Amino acid sequence: MLSAILHRKRKLANDLEKVAKTVEEHRQVYGTRLLVRGLLWVSIYLLSRGLLELPIEQVWMRVAIALLPLPPFVWYLWTWFKGAAAMDELQRRIELEAFGFAFPAAVVFLMTIGLLDLAITLPEEDFSLHHVWLMLPLLYYIGLLRAMRRYQ
Repeated sequence: MLSAILHRKRKLANDLEKVAKTVEEHRQVYGTRLLVRGLLWVSIYLLSRGLLELPIEQVWMRVAIALLPLPPFVWYLWTWFKGAAAMDELQRRIELEAFGFAFPAAVVFLMTIGLLDLAITLPEEDFSLHHVWLMLPLLYYIGLLRAMRRYQ
């Protein structure tokens, strides 16, 4: 009887160890894929921004250059969603809290920028859509750090 209980306990410990190893492998693969695809997207975005600074006359070509970063970004988001679907419940909760912080913070930020622009006309070189959208991922990562500290 005692050996059966010890055998069950050992088997359960081995199963838990396998699950932990699988979760850690998933995090490493998911993180690497996300990083590589994110870097690809950012590099194509920067290339697109640089090309749009050139004096290109054809409107269709400028539109094509402007849309160039879209497929890598969609691929990046798809990778993120696929990875989030495979996360455990705690990690999903952390991600949800990060978005729960980022969305209202982004709304407050954009509302404030909009109202300040009406009040004092903010300089376009500092507060145009070219620069303001960068605050959105920053707010997500602030929310992610906040949620990670809370749960871990």
